[in-house]
Amino acid sequence: MMSERAALCYEKYLASASFATALAVQFPDRADWRCVLRFYAALHLMNAYLIDKSNAYLIDKSNVNLYPLNVIHDDRRQAMKQCPELRDTPKRFRELKDLNERVRYDASFIFSETHRQLTVDLLARLAAIVEPKLRRS
Repeated sequence: MMSERAALCYEKYLASASFATALAVQFPDRADWRCVLRFYAALHLMNAYLIDKSNAYLIDKSNVNLYPLNVIHDDRRQAMKQCPELRDTPKRFRELKDLNERVRYDASFIFSETHRQLTVDLLARLAAIVEPKLRRS
């Protein structure tokens, strides 16, 4: 059973993924921003899984105490690496994060149909690995 905090993250995952689909209908020419929504869907999906993982704890920067996973990207990346059952999700998550950042920050980046399909595939692969694990917890 997911904790309340993990369930809230899972709801945000579902909402972001759903919004990306709805945006495709209303704004078919904005595939670049659907990439951003898919990244945030992936982020919330990973948080939903990692929040309740006992091995997803990290030492804070002062090395004084342990604290549960928070929303900082480096912490999430490290926590993902600590979960061997996630296989290649850190690599796929990073690909999606990089595309999302190019869309948001690189004005000269041209988001193509190939990029759009890649974002769909990356989120689907992440969900295929993580969602069954969430259902078992």
